[in-house]
Amino acid sequence: MSMDKSAIQQIQDSANIPELVKQLGNIDRVETATPLVFVPNSMNLQDLEEYMPEAARFRLHLKTSSLPDFINYNNAYADVDAQCFISAKKMTANTIFDLGSVANPLHKEHKATLQLEKTAAYQAVCDADGLRMGQKDAAEFVEEWAENLIATSKTGEAMTPAQAAAKLRDLTITAAREVNSKVHDFGASMSAMEKIEAQDQELIPGELQFTCEPYNSFDKRTFKLRVGILTGGDKPEIKLRILQIEAMKEVISEEFKTKLEAAFGDLAMKSFIGEI
Repeated sequence: MSMDKSAIQQIQDSANIPELVKQLGNIDRVETATPLVFVPNSMNLQDLEEYMPEAARFRLHLKTSSLPDFINYNNAYADVDAQCFISAKKMTANTIFDLGSVANPLHKEHKATLQLEKTAAYQAVCDADGLRMGQKDAAEFVEEWAENLIATSKTGEAMTPAQAAAKLRDLTITAAREVNSKVHDFGASMSAMEKIEAQDQELIPGELQFTCEPYNSFDKRTFKLRVGILTGGDKPEIKLRILQIEAMKEVISEEFKTKLEAAFGDLAMKSFIGEI
């Protein structure tokens, strides 16, 4: 009489029952961090952690955009097994508290991640950088962030944000066309010049100084925006451009690194500039 596969499997599992009983009797002397026993199911390993009164390891991943909370959490849990990796370019920091060492690597299940978020004002000025705006949109930008702005005209005269917004709304362009034609015996030449310019140049905003905290808990920074008037179409457009924006970002990144390095100065863990 032949036996099917399931019957053979059952006989094999049953033959190991004495060993299973022995293991269950010695469960208090199991040396693994999480107790394991063989069960009669193709001899799979069964994790018994869910039946233990306490977890085998501490597992947690804190994700926050708050620099003070990230620092406080590191102060509470960091030790010699922890390392923090700081990306100044992305304004992020990642701490692995149970990283361990090369000789004794740990499970890397306790982490904290900081992802800084731009303040509303900083996000607004970054979004405006290089954007071609209609007169209405440009005026509304100045009005909405009037508390953060100082405006000056193209001739360097001080303007209130209200004056700057009003002028951007009322901006008009004039056009003049001049055609010169000369005819010679051996040929002809013609030149044309199109002149388009904004009226009342001395009253047009030339520069905006936008002051804000780029991130919460950071120093306030002043961003200088050059106001460009684009007159190539039927209606003028306004283009704002932040001057030396890359240099400003470098200063902000340095502040980020300095804050974290100062906060971790007395901790046992190491910090590195880089990503993992």
